[in-house]
Amino acid sequence: MRKFSRLASRKVRLPLSTQVHSGVMKRISKVTSLLAVFLTICTVSGCSSPQSSSDTLISNVSEAGKTLEWGENIKSQALQMINSASSFCYLDMYELSDSDIMQALISAKRRGVSVQVIVDATEVHSQRVAIPTLRDAGIPVSVLDIPGGISHIKMLICGNHVLIGGMNFGAHSWQNNDASVYFPNAGRQFESLFLWDESRATGIPAEAPVTAPLLLYDRSIEPAVIQAIQSARHSINMEAFDLSDRGVVDALREALTRGVSVKILLDPTEYFSRKPARSLLDTGAVVRYYRPYAGELMHAKILDVDGGEIFLIGSANFSHQAYLKNHEADVELRNMPEFAHSLEENLDEQMGRGTDSATSRRHTKEGGW
Repeated sequence: MRKFSRLASRKVRLPLSTQVHSGVMKRISKVTSLLAVFLTICTVSGCSSPQSSSDTLISNVSEAGKTLEWGENIKSQALQMINSASSFCYLDMYELSDSDIMQALISAKRRGVSVQVIVDATEVHSQRVAIPTLRDAGIPVSVLDIPGGISHIKMLICGNHVLIGGMNFGAHSWQNNDASVYFPNAGRQFESLFLWDESRATGIPAEAPVTAPLLLYDRSIEPAVIQAIQSARHSINMEAFDLSDRGVVDALREALTRGVSVKILLDPTEYFSRKPARSLLDTGAVVRYYRPYAGELMHAKILDVDGGEIFLIGSANFSHQAYLKNHEADVELRNMPEFAHSLEENLDEQMGRGTDSATSRRHTKEGGW
């Protein structure tokens, strides 16, 4: 080191090419040092990789014998239901392509569980992945064709356990901002809806089931949503992939005029929500657009009135298409303050980091529905 220091202190005239090379090497050394410092900081601060929506996952909330599940928790719950099933598993699903879910269904079939699956006739992933995979394993898969719409339900039934909500079972669905409800001791109305769909998918005439007031489907959903909004006295909180139904928007505007607080989180890519959003903003609502972590969707369809007095969640977007064309299923829950608190926690976080403007529209897995 002393010898090196003495050499370094001498003013030696080097050839020009050597000087240039030396200068370049010094610059490279500086850049390398700066890069090392930056990587060290990122490692400590956690900026070495982009944050995903699962990093801010809200914990499960249990109340009145039900559990509100968010994000990847829904997949864990679905796998637990399938893996512990002993009699039957019925799956009524718009998008089905997750390999873990399908393998769990196949394993259940092999241990003697009666497994039946219904998928939408138009969803590409279900058609290309789920149908051949499950049929090759001997699982009957029915295809439900809804004229002018889609079979948009997301419901898993294993014995007396039910998981229903907005979350698809696609390979990448779990990253979306979305939620479902787990019922550990559900009634037969969920099963009756599945069996009705099974009959229709196989061409067998069947009478539509009576499921209200807990389970709402198809044209019974819009009146329930509007009535819930009209009953609001203090607050309305919503997460909406698509908010475009005129009846729902008019009811929200009317609620605002009578002094009800309205907060809405929207998916930024849904074009048909933009005009209603501007109208609601002008009337006094707080409206924000979700800001994705890594390209995921704000896919939830949730309405909470007065801190859990009415809590609606399911597959139906707040749109004309959902209410009058698609096959949809929601659940209407009463007196669920903990569910409402969980929704508000998610709203506060995502609206706080959200934006005031939408992004350019893109094609979504649900075709904008």
